[in-house]
Amino acid sequence: MTQSALSPWRVYEILTPSQFQSMKQAGIGALHAQLLSNRGIKTPEAMRHFLDARYDQIPDPLTLIDMPRACQRIQQALDNREHITVYGDYDADGVTSSVLLTRALRALKQPDAPLDYYIPSRLDEGCGLNKGALDSLKARGTSLIITTDCSSSDVAQVHYAREALGIDIIITDHHQPPQERPAAYAMINPWRPDCVYGERYLCGVGIAFKLAQALYRAYKRPLELELELLDLVAIGTVADVASLLGENHTLVRLGMERLNRTQKPGLQALIRNAGLQPGHLRERDIAYALAPRINAAGRMEHASIAFELLATDDRREANDYAARLEQLNQARQVQTEELMSKVREEAELRPNDLVVLVSGEKWPEGIIGLVAGKLAEEINRPVLVLSRGAEFSRGSARSRDGFNIIHALRDCAPLLVRYGGHAQAAGFTIANDRIEDLRRHLLGWHESGMASAILVEPGEPDLTGLIAEPESAPPSQHMADLIFTRPEHFKYSTYNKIRQLSPFGAANPEPVFKAEGVRLINCWPSGVDGRNLRMRLGIGATQQVTGVLVRGRSQLSALNGVERVTIIFRLEPAWRPNEGESTQDISLKILHIEAQEM
Repeated sequence: MTQSALSPWRVYEILTPSQFQSMKQAGIGALHAQLLSNRGIKTPEAMRHFLDARYDQIPDPLTLIDMPRACQRIQQALDNREHITVYGDYDADGVTSSVLLTRALRALKQPDAPLDYYIPSRLDEGCGLNKGALDSLKARGTSLIITTDCSSSDVAQVHYAREALGIDIIITDHHQPPQERPAAYAMINPWRPDCVYGERYLCGVGIAFKLAQALYRAYKRPLELELELLDLVAIGTVADVASLLGENHTLVRLGMERLNRTQKPGLQALIRNAGLQPGHLRERDIAYALAPRINAAGRMEHASIAFELLATDDRREANDYAARLEQLNQARQVQTEELMSKVREEAELRPNDLVVLVSGEKWPEGIIGLVAGKLAEEINRPVLVLSRGAEFSRGSARSRDGFNIIHALRDCAPLLVRYGGHAQAAGFTIANDRIEDLRRHLLGWHESGMASAILVEPGEPDLTGLIAEPESAPPSQHMADLIFTRPEHFKYSTYNKIRQLSPFGAANPEPVFKAEGVRLINCWPSGVDGRNLRMRLGIGATQQVTGVLVRGRSQLSALNGVERVTIIFRLEPAWRPNEGESTQDISLKILHIEAQEM
């Protein structure tokens, strides 16, 4: 093995015999103990809590800041038949949180009480409350607005709603609030400095669920009503790349179980159109199939299409909305590839820029974030993609480890009309005549060392994933959990044990393993255009497994004549051809392979 090539892949330090013994006494097996320790879960009590994922052990919703006050106001509105509007965001987290809260209020309100929703246009209005929308909602008769996944920074808009329109605003959100918070009737946000709630990494749909949970309990509704909402929680949380530890882990694990047997017509139609099999859905199916379709509505047309799909109980309507989303998602894929070609060409004109800023006339604003994320991943540099209008440009930025993009934008706030976001993902608006000033500022900011000097402010979370595009995979951390040394590790029973730690995602990555001295029996091209590399590997004296290195055909010649290899891999279930069912065997998803020197 050439150590230099494999050096980016490091293996976690293994627990000591005494640590393993302590875990064993608590009923934690060795494999689980090591994997959980690698994910920062260190004590037997915390490991047991994680593995059990019991619904009755999640925190009381009333301990969230302003939750009792919000519930009191909503109960008043429900009892008095007030006009309530749920005001959401246009991404998958915003849509699922809006649908979840709407479903809960629909179950609680009196039959003749008005209830509606509003999601702003991504292209025409942008995120959060805006004056035009507030005026429109006032004209409809709205007296109470409940936001989901937005509005923690909408100081002026909340003031206008209260003082000019007489509308009460209850904010439910998970984004970092500014120092001056909106004077809302209530603001349920675990990142408020005065919030003592222990689970800060709930995303928008998680906060909306806690509100629904509190309301159901206030009205003494059956527990089953709460649990029926968990399929939406799973979709929104995974789509938003939220941390899958703590309460999120419990909610998404139970939500995946619900999603696999969901009775919601819209979800059934969405799953069917995505070519997925109910009962076999995993987290990656949300990230790479369901969430992109939900997001396509807001990117390409309007998020209300996705909202109506998930909110309807009519099967014919559900089928119609799902078909429309499928068309929009296909169009989104085509536009993304076309724009990727353009931004690559632009980026190649500035090969030495440490921060890449590209722009074009009226590039589709709904997908510039996707493109920025894909390009940043390809070139491993911060990327800003701007769509130029007549006077102003809207931009989306994606960064990498070591460059805090929101701090860079904050440092040049006078150049910008508005901006917002997190350490590695942000959006902004800028006048066209200031774009070159922004480029110079970012390059100078990077070269001055400020990019790495300030990663996250004290007390500020690194919520990178919370507005990341789910279609773009997070960068690899190049950490292997364990080295497999015995053939019995390569068994379906090992895969089953690993799945007990699911759902996998942010902060709880799917386990990665290393094996040395593996016999390379054969390898050949496979997949579309033969771009993948499929191989048969020998484990020990007699055992054989298959493995696939995605987009690995280029390594075929380098492996010609090689007898033994070192591999980095994940365990996967083997699949029967044409049947879509797993056998009791495993295959390997190869992440890295290289010849081992004899």
